[in-house]
This record gives sequence, C-alpha cells and structure tokens, in this order.
Amino acid sequence: MPDSFSPNWIVEPPRPAQYADEIKLAPPLREVLRERGIAKFYSHQAQAIHAIREGKDIVLMAPTAAGKTECYMVPVVEAALQNQCSLLLFPTKALSRDQWNRIREFNLLGVRSAVYDGDVIESQRQKVRKDFPHVIITNFDMLHFMLLYPRIWAPFFARLKYVVIDEMHAYSGTVGSHVANVVWRLRRVLQKQREAQKVKIEFEKEQEAKAESKKEKDGKKKKLKADEQIDLFGPPIPASSKAAGSSQPSANVQFICSSATVGNPLEFASKLTGLPPNHLALVKGDGSPRGKTRHAVVSEKDESVVSQALHIAKAMDKKTIIFGNSHNMVERLGLVAGRMDLPLAVYRSGLPPQERRQLEASFHSGSIRLLAATSALELGMDVGDADMAILAGFPGTITRLRQRIGRVGRKGQDAYAVLVARANPLDQYYASNPKTYLNGLPESCHAKPDNPHIRKWHLLSAARDWPLDEADLQEGDQPLLRELMNENLLRKFGDSIVTSAEGTKKARTLSLRNAGQRVRIIDAESGRFLGEREQSIAIGELYEGAIYLIGGRRYASLGIDLDEGVARLTPIRDKDSVYTQALRTKRASIIEVEEEGQWGGVQLSRGPVHIVNEVYGFVRKDGFSGQTLSRKELDEPLTYEFDTHALWSDWSEWADGRLSAAEGLHALEHVSIAMMPALTGADPAEIGGISNPEGRIFYYEGSAGGSGMSEIVFRRFGECISMAEERLRTCQCEKGCPSCIFSPQCGNNNNYLDKEEALALARKGLDGAKSKA
Repeated sequence: MPDSFSPNWIVEPPRPAQYADEIKLAPPLREVLRERGIAKFYSHQAQAIHAIREGKDIVLMAPTAAGKTECYMVPVVEAALQNQCSLLLFPTKALSRDQWNRIREFNLLGVRSAVYDGDVIESQRQKVRKDFPHVIITNFDMLHFMLLYPRIWAPFFARLKYVVIDEMHAYSGTVGSHVANVVWRLRRVLQKQREAQKVKIEFEKEQEAKAESKKEKDGKKKKLKADEQIDLFGPPIPASSKAAGSSQPSANVQFICSSATVGNPLEFASKLTGLPPNHLALVKGDGSPRGKTRHAVVSEKDESVVSQALHIAKAMDKKTIIFGNSHNMVERLGLVAGRMDLPLAVYRSGLPPQERRQLEASFHSGSIRLLAATSALELGMDVGDADMAILAGFPGTITRLRQRIGRVGRKGQDAYAVLVARANPLDQYYASNPKTYLNGLPESCHAKPDNPHIRKWHLLSAARDWPLDEADLQEGDQPLLRELMNENLLRKFGDSIVTSAEGTKKARTLSLRNAGQRVRIIDAESGRFLGEREQSIAIGELYEGAIYLIGGRRYASLGIDLDEGVARLTPIRDKDSVYTQALRTKRASIIEVEEEGQWGGVQLSRGPVHIVNEVYGFVRKDGFSGQTLSRKELDEPLTYEFDTHALWSDWSEWADGRLSAAEGLHALEHVSIAMMPALTGADPAEIGGISNPEGRIFYYEGSAGGSGMSEIVFRRFGECISMAEERLRTCQCEKGCPSCIFSPQCGNNNNYLDKEEALALARKGLDGAKSKA
C-alpha cells in the first residue's frame, strides 16, 4: 500500500449543541460541575435528570460521547448528599475505572465512592465492607457474589436508592439471561431485607411497650434487644451498622439503564430489570455537539486485514485506535507493527490490571499515539483526544461499530473512521453499502431469563442469598427445584429451602458467561489445567486428532471423555502451520410451534426444538493456502444434544426436491446466518443453521435453553433475506467464495453449495413479499 491514503470519504457534518433551560442544583454541586467545564446541560441530559428526580425508572438512549454519565451522576450525587447509596454496574473493568475517576471529583462534597471488582485486592475490599461508601462501582459477576452474603451487605442495601445498568446493549444474548436473573435476585434480597426491617421495627415497638408496662408495675426498666431475639436468615440491620437515615426501610430502588441506540430499548430493559415495559420511561435524543467526521469503508485486497489496517494508520499519521475483534487479532497487529517499525501498543483483557491502567493513561496523555485494542476499550471510555478509529473487520453489529467510532473526535476536533472489511458476507455487505452503517436501523437486543439451564443455577444461588419459599417461585421453577433437591444441592429447612454445603460451593463457582455443561482442558503430560470450553463447542474443537491453540501454542487433542467432562492435550513442538476443521451433521426436531407467520410465500414458524449435533470426522488443512491435506473419520462420533428455540422457514414451494435447490438452500442458510448479527446483535457463535432437501431451513439458538435471538429474526426475516440477496447479487465470484456463501462454521467443509440457486430462492421470496405489500 502506498504511503498516502485517499479513499472516498463519506463526510458527516458537524453538529451544534442543543442546551436545556437551567436545572436547579445545590450550589456546591453546581460549582464542582463548573470546575469540570459543565456550565449547562444538553437537552437529553436535562430530560433524564428530571425523569429520575420524579422517581421514574428510565431507559436512556443516546450515542457515544453524548454525556450519558452526567444524566445519572447528578441524581447519584444528590442521593449521596442525603446519605443514600447507589450501585453502578459496568460491563468492563476499564469503564469502571474511567467512571470512578469522574465520581471522585465529588469527594469534596463528602460523596464517598469505591470500585469493588476482581482487580481490587482483598484487603481493599474488606475496607469497603467495613465502612460502606455512598457509591459502589462494580459488575454483574461481582454482584452475584455480593448477593450470596446479604448479611454483610445489609447496611449498604438498606440505603440503596439507585441501580445504574450502563451500556446495557453489552448484555445481549446468554450473558443477558444471567444478568436478568442476578437483577431478580437483587430485587428479591432488597424486598426480603425491607420486610425483615419492618418486622424488627414492630418487634422493637412491642418490646418497648412491654418494658414500659412492666416498669409501671415494678418500677424497673428492662428493654430487650431485638437483635438478640430474632433471626430471619439474615439480617435485620445490626444496630452498630446503622447510619443516619437507615433506621427506616428504604423506598423502592430506581433503575437507570443507559446505552447506545438499540432497536428495542424498552423491551430489552424490561427483560433485564423484570419491570414491565410500560413502567419504564424512555429518554431518547442527543443534544451534544460533534465535530466533522470522515468515514470510509475499504476491502482487504492483496494483503491481510492486519497489514492493511497498519498501513492506513501509518499513512494517516494521527492519534489512532485500531480495533480488532479478538485477542488473536490485536496480538497479530502488535507483531506485524513491530516488523514495520510502527510504535504500536496492544490493549486487551487478560493483561495485568496495572498494565491496563498504564496503557489507558499513556494513550490519554498522548505518550502513546497508536493503540490496538479489543472490545475492552470500546464501551464508554474517555480515551482523550484520539483522532482516528480503524476497524480491522466489522465488529458484528452496527451498535458496536458506532461505539468504536465514538471513541474518537470526543474533544470536538475532526475525526476519521475507517472500516477494513474482511472477506466474509457481512463485512462485504457493508463494503458494498458504505452508508448503511451510518443510517441503518440499529440491532435489537435479546435475552431469555427463563432459560432453564441458566435459571436453575440462579435458583440455587437465590436459596443461598435468602431461603426460598413458595412466593419466590416463577412459572417453570418447580421442576428445576426438584432437580436441585435430587442432586442434593438444596434441602428443606422448615417451610423454606436452603442450599446444602455442596450447593453453596456450586453457587460460588457460577459463571455468568455461559450456559450448559463445561469440558475441562488438561495438559496430558503435566496434568496442568489449561482452560475450559462449553461442551457444545468442545466437541467441534477437541475431538481426537484436533489441533488446538492456547496462548499461541499448538496442542494435539487425545480426545474428550464426555462422561468425565475432560479433554486431554499434548503439546506440538514442530513449526507446522497445519490446522484442523470438524466435519459434522446436524438434525432438528420440532417440539412445539409457538408462533406462525408468512413472508413472501415462505411459511415461518417459531418454537422449541431438539438439536442433535454430531462430529463424525475432520479435515487437516494448510495454514497458508487453506487447501485440504487429508480427511479422517472418528472411530466413534461425538454427539451433543440439547433443547433450544428456533425459527424455521419453509421454501418447499420452490425447492421441489431438486438437488440444485437443496444446495441453494444450504447456500442461502450460510449467507442469511451471516447477516443475522446485524439484526439481532448476536454473536455468530450463538446462531446455528440446518437446511434439508425438502425445503426447510432451521435457524436455531446455539445455547441450551435458548437466548431469545429467534424471536427477533422472526420479526425481521424479510430484512435478513434482503441483505442476503444483495450480497449474493453483488459478490464478484462465479460459484461462491468466503465473501458470500462459504462459512468457516460449515460442518460439510463448504461442499454442496449453489450460489445461483440461493440467489434465485431469495429473489422469489422478495418478489412474493412485494406482491403482497
């Protein structure tokens, strides 16, 4: 690539600020805000502050760099000045530290705050628990553990006024199902503690009355201490921990959800918080100013996306963040940059906390001007005066793309944003439609709180939080409770249900990042634990003979013991570049039809299904050319079966049993699945597909129990096929390529595909939809 870079820039014009009328603030608070350069509020900030002050639970939707923090910061500080507490939940540790730096500016007013997460050493956490601050900044993983010890956290929960869920779109999918259950547990603990507090107050009054009566009789005052008389499975609030304003039960907690724009804000916030959609107030808009932004989309051509991104950064010579979609990508950026003598630093999760803090500070100050980063730096972070964002590949959703672009130009200067599109269908769709990501509809977010594989373990944890009783249970909980009782993880205690010793241990090991069974990965030579994978993924990565990468090292798998839940690997010591790819078959059986519809002559259905995923062999491929070197079948196939939810479409009217039509369905399955992340916000690993010769395509949710993704695709199926048709039509290849119908997830090694037939099927559906419009 030449030293200059002159693409066809798409210019987004500058935008002036829209300010609101003055908001009444306490003079000290106003003074601190003035010191921060905030003399007046943008229109959307004022609207949000007014709604929160009125006691509403709100959903705030505004783009990056729009000042969302101030929308909840003002009410949180005002609550602290009334000795009330707030819980601020962020999806990344980097964002937590960034927001803490802003909150600490209010220390002068007596507002005490602290970060409480896995990067905080235990001695510091003990200090927090000994003397609770007004504001605790944490994440849902840590909140899970906090809820397991409600006695310890009772003084903080008793004064809790606000719960802020920032960047809520980051919780779409399986993690959102976990988050919804953690919030359910939080609301339950708060309610139980309020009830216990009321009982305690009544008890104290009763004891005082008895003591007064006895005093009148014998002249002696004997007041019983309520804390020594009752035990309600944790606490009433210990008298020694009472702070001013905490002697009465607190009012209901208010939820403040904020995010960049998503397609279904009220629906998704309702799933996360458990509040009805009509109970939530939507605050939407953006009154913040913005400098001119130049956008460009380029495709990787004769060089890899890594080297092309670096050449663009070198040619532009600006303060730049290059975003990669994986640890592997940003490490490769660092490696190649070193060979090009480019002074690039690498930022990702997994680095020591102190190293991450140092990189953040150095980039903010300008001592580092070129940074490669994963999504760990995309959410809400103030990275200073960065000028340019280069995206080494489309990040999966428009929302995430806009988040990354929003990291630059935050000081009002002109900004530059370049997407380097990879050779896959979704990236190439945006390369062909460069204005779409600026003006297209945002994705909808999804979660499935009643996923039984997730709900089961939160029921177990809830029994540890506070003993369960009949009133706590929701529809579908009874069978899960029976399972937990039969597994000796729960036991009866009077009229309640509590955890056993084993159940308590299990609750402490719950991960909020997965659903279903896990496979532990062990080094067969040393016995060292190397990591773990979900069983559904493991059968396609750790079968006998598979080549597996960990930390840049290559291992050969000796196979998986599914009963034991263990895969054993041996290190590969040669310098070969060979890799393996699983061969698999999949089958879907319909359990129930929950919803039906029509689109362009295609029958659509949605509901629970049973999926059988079988790995029967693998191919060995050359790492440079991608050519298949050999093929091998396993002695015994590995099978993973699970129940989930799916959407299925019936194309039988045009398929009519022809071989070419079956291959067209297979190709259409590939390209339409590639488009679904842009509509649902789902990770591609969350979506599976099965097509059969009779004319039916299943699109299923990849996690056991489901994630809610198929409901969104059901409503937006026409958009999906329209995007697929455009990609098939504009791709320059003749028979198919990675930019249209080839999928790295294909269990048939991308055989039995027909691009021309797929395009014909998509057009027939679209023509049918137009004729019925």
